[in-house]
Amino acid sequence: IQNTYMAVSAHNVTTKRDIVKELQFVTEGDSVSSPALYGVTPNSSTFALVGNNTEINIQPDVQHMDVSVLGSEDVIEAVKTQSLYAFTLRNNPVDLTLWKYLWNSSGTGATSPDSSLSFTYSFNLNGTEYYQHIRGARPTSGTLSVSRGMWDQSMTFIAKDITVPATSTSDPGTPVYQSAETASSPVVHSDGGGSPFTYNSVSYGERSFSTTVNRNMAVMAVNGETDITYTKATDRSITFTADVFSGTASNETSLYTLYESKDADAASYKFNTGPTVTLSYSNAVITDYSYTHAAGSADALIESITCRAESCTNL
Repeated sequence: IQNTYMAVSAHNVTTKRDIVKELQFVTEGDSVSSPALYGVTPNSSTFALVGNNTEINIQPDVQHMDVSVLGSEDVIEAVKTQSLYAFTLRNNPVDLTLWKYLWNSSGTGATSPDSSLSFTYSFNLNGTEYYQHIRGARPTSGTLSVSRGMWDQSMTFIAKDITVPATSTSDPGTPVYQSAETASSPVVHSDGGGSPFTYNSVSYGERSFSTTVNRNMAVMAVNGETDITYTKATDRSITFTADVFSGTASNETSLYTLYESKDADAASYKFNTGPTVTLSYSNAVITDYSYTHAAGSADALIESITCRAESCTNL
């Protein structure tokens, strides 16, 4: 018996080092007021960096139906029926420009969900630069969090199209891409100044804070088109959580009392002081509250709260 062995040839594998042009975006315009703008990258666009990127996760969902017929035991064909595109990104933000497209109120035009986005980035495959474009993107959810370090931003988008990677860019005109990572430092917990968290007009010391926005999206998928035709944000839910040091500023039982009463109060968290950027919430209600006394713990007593806000102030 003769054994044959065929080695897999070596090639230049793709790693994080092979991102050439960092993930960047440009607005397609207010595609709610002007639906024809949706999914169309403006001519000769100047793109802006998303932030200090740590992850890009492309999630195409290209659906098909298998064809089975009488007289054959096998499937004879696969027919493509529709394409649904989504992607997530994660970064350490240098500002909240991209976050505004999720956070801000609908019906306010620029820097709101009314404006759809085009994204692009490039990476090396076996030493050759390939471009991938995302068009007609609107955010459906996102979380912004900090815990005595850099702020972390994660966002999920639904898109009209994510192109197959290609060696030449197909963005129209002469696009201006950012070819290097941002030189700006990511925002850290101390950039908001002392006592950044305020609830019901009281400043509370906390060790971690996180806020999440979810948006339902109406999707127009019509017969005759495999890609979605249009999307539009329909509603918004806003929550935040905080781990607060118990017994702050002579308000030792205030949070517990507010949890019991279900009062609706204003809350805010200062993201940055230069320039001043504050996440402001209206009619927040504490929906979950807990703390733990543990004999083996040397930690300070922490009140963990989860809140639902009725609305938030545009950034």
